[in-house]
Amino acid sequence: MKTKSQKGFTLIELIITVSIIAVLVATLAVALNPAEQLARSRDAKRTADLDALKTALNLYAATATTTINLSGDNVGNENAKCVGGGGTTTKWVNTTGAVSTSTPFTALVATTSQTVGGTGWIPARLDQTPGGAPLNVLPLDPSNGTGGSTSFYYAYACKSASKTYELTARLESTYFSSDLNLDGTDGGNSATTYEVGNDLTILGNGE
Repeated sequence: MKTKSQKGFTLIELIITVSIIAVLVATLAVALNPAEQLARSRDAKRTADLDALKTALNLYAATATTTINLSGDNVGNENAKCVGGGGTTTKWVNTTGAVSTSTPFTALVATTSQTVGGTGWIPARLDQTPGGAPLNVLPLDPSNGTGGSTSFYYAYACKSASKTYELTARLESTYFSSDLNLDGTDGGNSATTYEVGNDLTILGNGE
C-alpha cells in the first residue's frame, strides 16, 4: 500500500519567507511614511515658491523703466534699507514669529502680508515691472504659523550697490535636505537653508 508524501515548508524556508516579508513591510513603511511625504510636499512648494520669486525679481530688475527699488523706499532714496544703502539695514521674513538675525542687519521686518508693491513681506517694487507685476500675491511658507511654529519661513535681503538680492527657505524633508542636499549644493554660503537669487552671500549662514 502506497502512502502519499506530505509536502510543506521546512523550518529554514519558513524563516526565509518571514524574513522577506519583514523586509518588504519595513521598506513599505519607510516609503509610505506619512510625515516624510507631507514634509516632502511642503519642500517641493518651498523650492517652487523661491524659483517663482527669483523669476519675478529678475524680470523686474531686467525690465524696470524706473530706478530699481529692492527695499520699497521712497523715490530718490531707493534701496536705502538694503545692505550698504545708507539706511537701516533690514532683513525681511514672512512670519510674525520671533526670528533672529545677525550682522550686518540692524532691523527685521516680520510680516505675513502677501501684497505686491512694496508693502508685502518682500518690499521690492514688483508692481513697477512693465506690463504689470509678475505675481498677483507673494507666496508664504506652507508651514508658516501652524502649530505655533516659526521654524519655517522665507527670508529676503538685498544689496544696494549691486542691486542684488537673496531669498532663503528652510527645508524639512529627508529627501530634499539630505538625499538631494538642495540646501548644501545651491552655491550659497549656508548649509542649512535653500538659497536663490543673484547674490547668495547677503544673508548669513542659517538665515
